[in-house]
Amino acid sequence: MDAILGDAIERVEVVKGPQSALYGRNTFAGAINFVTRTPGNEVEGGADISFASGNLVDVRANVSGPLVEDRLFARVGGRYVTRDGHFRNELTGGMLDSQESAVVTGALTFRPSAMFQSTLRLGYESTDDGDYPLRFAANNFSSVNPIAAPLPPAFQMFRGTLPEYREGFAVTPGFNKRQNLLISLSMEGDLGGGYTLTSITGYNHLNIDRETDNDYEARQIRFSFAESNHSEINQELRLTSPNGERFNWFAGVYYYSLDATSFIDDQYVGPAAALARQLSTTPLRGLLPLGNINETNETTENFAVFGQAIWSISDTVRLTAEGRWSTETKTAFATDTSPLTGARAQFSDTATFSFFTPRVTLDWRANDRIFLYATAGQGKKAGGFNVVTATGGILPEERTYDSESAWTYEAGVKTTFADGRVRLNLAAYYIDWRNQIVRAVGQTFAVLNANVGESTVKGLEADLSATLAEGVNISGGFAYTDSRYDDYNFAVLRGFGLDPILDGTVLQYVPKYQANASLDVARPISDRVGLLARADLSYQSELSAVQTADAVSGDFVRLNLRAGFEIGSFSLTGWVENLLDDRAAVSGVFVTNFASRFDTADRLVAGRPIGFQAFGGLVTARTPQTFGLTARYRF
Repeated sequence: MDAILGDAIERVEVVKGPQSALYGRNTFAGAINFVTRTPGNEVEGGADISFASGNLVDVRANVSGPLVEDRLFARVGGRYVTRDGHFRNELTGGMLDSQESAVVTGALTFRPSAMFQSTLRLGYESTDDGDYPLRFAANNFSSVNPIAAPLPPAFQMFRGTLPEYREGFAVTPGFNKRQNLLISLSMEGDLGGGYTLTSITGYNHLNIDRETDNDYEARQIRFSFAESNHSEINQELRLTSPNGERFNWFAGVYYYSLDATSFIDDQYVGPAAALARQLSTTPLRGLLPLGNINETNETTENFAVFGQAIWSISDTVRLTAEGRWSTETKTAFATDTSPLTGARAQFSDTATFSFFTPRVTLDWRANDRIFLYATAGQGKKAGGFNVVTATGGILPEERTYDSESAWTYEAGVKTTFADGRVRLNLAAYYIDWRNQIVRAVGQTFAVLNANVGESTVKGLEADLSATLAEGVNISGGFAYTDSRYDDYNFAVLRGFGLDPILDGTVLQYVPKYQANASLDVARPISDRVGLLARADLSYQSELSAVQTADAVSGDFVRLNLRAGFEIGSFSLTGWVENLLDDRAAVSGVFVTNFASRFDTADRLVAGRPIGFQAFGGLVTARTPQTFGLTARYRF
């Protein structure tokens, strides 16, 4: 809900590692919490308008102030953004990745006395986007493939750096629509004696509607329609002890409920559908399955109790212990319908997952400049069901997956120098990940969730910020990550003549190196005019795109520049993003290539067989260099 202008954000909290007491359920690896400024007696606000390449127009505005002085305050904001896109659909001649989104947000704060405050927040988003820039990379690696025998040999995988596609997108137009309603109510009251009671209530309703040409070619081969509706309710109550004591604590209860429904119609179309029907009564029916119509209803209920205790051992040493006990019950009811016969198959199940997640932190403020800490915490994420897939059937033994867990250990130091003008933070961490849930390929090539085994992740992080002069600031960071599967037998690979033992292989989508640097300048150049300038440089090393780590998204360097001037409450800024026009693929996922399967079946029926490719690498193109102009007014 990015309708809020930057000056409406009070702070951004980034917490790393599993969180036990706060931030709700399944906070497995950390959380990012955007805290907005509470409206007050001062009337303030502003508006932005940006124009950029791709015919982008982005308008934002907000205003806040008192409705009843000292008691009732409000903030409202809105954003509208539209863009033609950056990639051409060669089938239609139009742009592929168009975007249109409207967002409205509001907040109402009631403060009848110093003992009580409540804030009601609302947000609504409506988005209507075009297709994503996706293409299959041509496979380039052969293997002995028992599944495809006695067909001729075929390339079974892509190996190497995934292509950086800029063109060649040709699909029957689809869309990606989303409507999202968010409502929250927070209340905080002083019970006397320094005790505080906090209540947080939330409601979210999300609707997603998609149409996708998921053979990603100009030919009519496979098309899908998908719609999902999610309704979520959560409630938290928290009691906090008085501040300033040697021993402080808080405790609370939490409830969460989800009701989700989905509908997917995914099947071959045109000549491919006719051929699939022709083969449906022959031994070749597994080569070109017709597809599936799936209706699913899933519910989740989570109840938790949590707490945190902080013991100030001395004026400089503090021990924090926290924990959360959760029980989560999931139910699923799914109906699969054959597009050919209308035959229906149903799946239903209920599972309950209960666990306790502890976390302990010891910190020492050595002096005003050095702060050291060490923490150990366990995160757990509840398991669930595989009920919907668009790429193959789900076998009974693939229907469920268990909870995953990870112990995270971290130690670090936070330092300040030069009278607070320089800050340097260093940290090292180790993650012991067990029963890991990842996207996997089932025995019939369905893309689904599975508990693949065990992994270890370890790394180092450093970040630096410094004020060089008044209005001139620099910052930077570096991260090194070593991630490996310790125990992973990906059995389906044996069917393609590949080694299924992936012990020691790097994890998918985890870069080994990341780095960033920024220079920010806000300096007066006259009595009325100020200079605004900023440069952001970031680097990310290659990412493994498949479990075997044979295919990768390449290294990526991104440079963003911004410069302009400020006169009083008005500013005008020109900017460019991805100045170097680096187009390394964003990511790749290996899924069924429906066009390849159709070609194999078509040629086989005609007596001119070609090899069978079970899956291919689907690549997402990166947004190219964009440039624009932003005008801003504040009051």
